[in-house]
Amino acid sequence: MTSGRRAGILAGVAVLVVLAFGPWIGGFLNIDTSFLSEVLLTAIAALGVNLLLGYTGLPIFGNAALFGLGAYGAGLAIKDFHAGFAVALLVGVAAAFVGALIIAPFLLRRRNIYFGLLSLAFGQVFYFIAYRYSDVTGGEDGMAFTRPALNLGPIRGTVTETMMYYITYGLFVLAIVSFWLIVRSPFGQTLVAIKQNELRVRYLGLNTDRFILVGILIAALYGGLGGALYGLLLRFAFPLLLDWHQSGDFVLMTMLGGAGTIFGPLVGAIIFVIGKDIISTITPAWEIFLGAFFIACVLGFPKGILGSIGDAIARRRAPAEPNETAP
Repeated sequence: MTSGRRAGILAGVAVLVVLAFGPWIGGFLNIDTSFLSEVLLTAIAALGVNLLLGYTGLPIFGNAALFGLGAYGAGLAIKDFHAGFAVALLVGVAAAFVGALIIAPFLLRRRNIYFGLLSLAFGQVFYFIAYRYSDVTGGEDGMAFTRPALNLGPIRGTVTETMMYYITYGLFVLAIVSFWLIVRSPFGQTLVAIKQNELRVRYLGLNTDRFILVGILIAALYGGLGGALYGLLLRFAFPLLLDWHQSGDFVLMTMLGGAGTIFGPLVGAIIFVIGKDIISTITPAWEIFLGAFFIACVLGFPKGILGSIGDAIARRRAPAEPNETAP
């Protein structure tokens, strides 16, 4: 293992250790625990965007459909079938997975910007379904539901905000570890090769459509899990969770933190969620200031914050080129 990779793993472990003390850190900084939970679940959902956009090179502009399906799946399981906490989570993830199975065959027919536009169109279809079918989804007013108690083996009890944070934290750790294993696997390396030159991958005898299909389904699992957690956090699901504005937020977080990096979505989620919370308490025109901050970050960090920092470290560690004029 190279020193750079070892340092990256140690830095990742350090981040996870710090996040384990999130409620105490949030109390010290006067940040509500629910906002910290939102950061982690948003980062989980953005991992799916990162897999497709950062590693496979496919612009997924309708990713909020998977996020919203996760929230509605969990909510409907609780409201109509009185499901428990864990079952509601699984139903939310399953709803997003089924949604991805429906749209994936169509997405596989397109690449580049057309892939993104088609995903955006399907996302809006799901949005209008949630908006119009008010008997099921609550329509424009959304759908409220209770947060069920946790009944998972020896772990039982009411899910408080602190417990909700640690449930989200535990799932985030599982998500980030699984994501790291995926992108380091031969499958993940093939996705990177598809991003670099899909035609060459096809010439090697690999069916790139199958790899992209699996990538879409894995992204749906992350998106659905993040959406189900969000619904359980708010105890509410509403159509805007599936709208293109929400999709843009996930893409923005991924690009801001660093597409193609493991912790890029987390960095982007921290800046977006916490920044939105802080700036919105100062001025009602918080979107303008947050947008200006994003523009400054994009100009200063063209590959995202972590991507640009990683490039800078790599350049410093690279051996100096030999002097051609030397004897």
